[in-house]
Amino acid sequence: MAGLTSTAGCSAILGGSEGSTGSIAVSSKSFTEQKILGYLTVESLKANTEVEVNDKVGLGGSVTNFEALKNGESDLYWEYTGTSWATLPPKHDEVITDSEKIYNNVKDEFEEEYGITLLERSPFNNTYVLLTRKKWAEEQGISSLSDFGTWVKDGNTDETVVMNAEFEQREDGWPGVTEHYGFSDAAKKLNVKNVGSSLTYKVVGNEQAVLGSGFNTNPKILKFDLTSLEDDQGFFPVYNPAPMTRQEILDENPEIEEPLNEIANSLSTDNIRSLNQKVSIQGKDARTVAKNYLKSEGIV
Repeated sequence: MAGLTSTAGCSAILGGSEGSTGSIAVSSKSFTEQKILGYLTVESLKANTEVEVNDKVGLGGSVTNFEALKNGESDLYWEYTGTSWATLPPKHDEVITDSEKIYNNVKDEFEEEYGITLLERSPFNNTYVLLTRKKWAEEQGISSLSDFGTWVKDGNTDETVVMNAEFEQREDGWPGVTEHYGFSDAAKKLNVKNVGSSLTYKVVGNEQAVLGSGFNTNPKILKFDLTSLEDDQGFFPVYNPAPMTRQEILDENPEIEEPLNEIANSLSTDNIRSLNQKVSIQGKDARTVAKNYLKSEGIV
């Protein structure tokens, strides 16, 4: 979820609205989930409001979109609360695991610092997760990270877990998880193997490892019949997405709020995983998938 260096230029060249009433430039980051969120926004605003929508879906990374929003090259994009808190200035080192608290902190701070506000957040959380096979979890009676920690401490250390090298070393990754859940000593006996982030799902699904790191909304969780272990003691930060816009845009175009909040409230973890699967695994067009979802939910 890290952003790219801003490449923002002149808004007149890029066609930004600069807050002009009745015209809104909608941008997004460039990965699948963000493109879906962008097209959900574009299509809903076109169908439910009179505003002219300027499509900038796939603009770039977090910093690129945020700079564009500040500069008027974009008027709206979806940002994750955890990214807003830890990656966008002013950056914070404190980890907040409560969805409502981090949302309110970001909203208050960004309104005061930038005149930028958030609409309602979606309930789905694109955070780090530790994954295992559904069947194995049911057989072992393991549904949470506390359960897994207890299982490892009980002597089940002749097992393989997979993750990328960064997650294995970061304090907010594997070392932090094992310390937070009280099984760091026992975890040293596990066979930890490094694989690429996109391969962890397949390795666990093919029974080559008992546990792997991943992201909560990745559609490969569905593809390989995996389940995420509940972070029952609140270690990982929260990444709920919410539409982010300048307050002046919302003041000039109040009709955009209701349809965007409808989208946010409709997007459960299962829903976004399914949408991601249709695009990134089944190869369907992101805009078409977004349109069909809006119709199925009665939003358009």
